[in-house]
Amino acid sequence: MIFTERSHKLWLIAVLLIALFGISRFFAGSSAMLSMWPALEVLHAPVQWWQSVDLWFIERQKLQQQYLTLEKKAQDQAAVIQEVNSLREENRQLRSILEISDIIGYRWHAAKVRGRSPEPMSQRLILQVPDVSKDDVIVSSEGLVGVVDTISPNHATVRTLFDASLAVPVTIPGTQLAALARGQGDSLSINFIPLDIAPQKGQVFYTSGAGGLFPAGIAVAVITNVQPIPGQLFANVSAKPIAHWQHDSWLAVASQLHSIQTFTSP
Repeated sequence: MIFTERSHKLWLIAVLLIALFGISRFFAGSSAMLSMWPALEVLHAPVQWWQSVDLWFIERQKLQQQYLTLEKKAQDQAAVIQEVNSLREENRQLRSILEISDIIGYRWHAAKVRGRSPEPMSQRLILQVPDVSKDDVIVSSEGLVGVVDTISPNHATVRTLFDASLAVPVTIPGTQLAALARGQGDSLSINFIPLDIAPQKGQVFYTSGAGGLFPAGIAVAVITNVQPIPGQLFANVSAKPIAHWQHDSWLAVASQLHSIQTFTSP
């Protein structure tokens, strides 16, 4: 019933508008038409308002579509820029790795970092690299990273300097200091250094070459703290690695030339 009444009202409004339109055409320019013009303006107002609203929605949809298109282009450009920057950084790392390959007695080759262990006390790495052996040395363009622990076809797991099971013979060039640097999860510890040759904060430890595992002369860690042991003639030293392998995409593997114990597929 209500629907029927509304339909009648709409029909009446439509008829009235048509009639007024016909009158306006018939009396165009007459004084009668001029006197009726305010009423016609009032009747035309809803139509004009509806047209304006419709036009606003159309323009709004066009603007939204343009915005989405521009946003998609910006995202694509950002992804391209990020990829280019990543490739530039990888190229820089590879060039830097090539510069450290002049240590004789070792075969040097690049390895792609494929994974990082979440374990805070070891922070092991997974490398994609063929023809490696257990205990091959891993370095970055900045310094020592660790050694190969386990091997599989085209992959290797690396014990980093933070691993407590890894001890690196270190020294400071030009001194008589000889010590072992051990991982402590997030730092390195060098214990029982004689006070008379104790290093200073900020000095850098290098591999000494003792034991024959690590090539001599590779930067290992920078000293962060020197703490004398009360009542003794020794000091405990804390240090942090020189290498920042947590963000490197490429690392270098140093394989001893006489080492032939590589992984072979069954």
